[in-house]
Amino acid sequence: MQTSLSKRTIGCIGKCTSGLSVDELDQITDNINKTLNHPRGREIFKKFLEQYDLRDNLECLALFEICFEIIEREQKFPQSKKEPLLESLIENVKQVQEMAIDLDGVSQIDRALLERFNEALNSNSRNSLLSILEDTRNCCRDHLRSIHEKFKEYASEPCPMSR
Repeated sequence: MQTSLSKRTIGCIGKCTSGLSVDELDQITDNINKTLNHPRGREIFKKFLEQYDLRDNLECLALFEICFEIIEREQKFPQSKKEPLLESLIENVKQVQEMAIDLDGVSQIDRALLERFNEALNSNSRNSLLSILEDTRNCCRDHLRSIHEKFKEYASEPCPMSR
């Protein structure tokens, strides 16, 4: 019985892509959104950034991941327990704000965004806090889009071990 090309898995190509199907590899290299929303995609993208010592991009990815995790966690909490969770969310937003302030090499994290952090923190509004996290996550994604083409090339190159 012949397996279809899309069901076959990729062997070692030297970049932690071993075990991915051809479809999965196509999916995670298709665009930055798909890369960042796929757990293995983010892992492989991170390895790429580490290999080329792209520090600003690594810090941007770390900030994206923290925003992503906080938003995911907050969306799972029941609305009835709002008060205790708001304190935790405020602390998380403060942590993200500190990271964003330290990200000098990311032009998308600008003064306007940083000022919105203060507004959201002063509002004590869950929606405002989540909104600034979403906007920060989107700014990080937009910044990482510029390096994604090189990532696609990297992911499609053969394993250096097989040459």
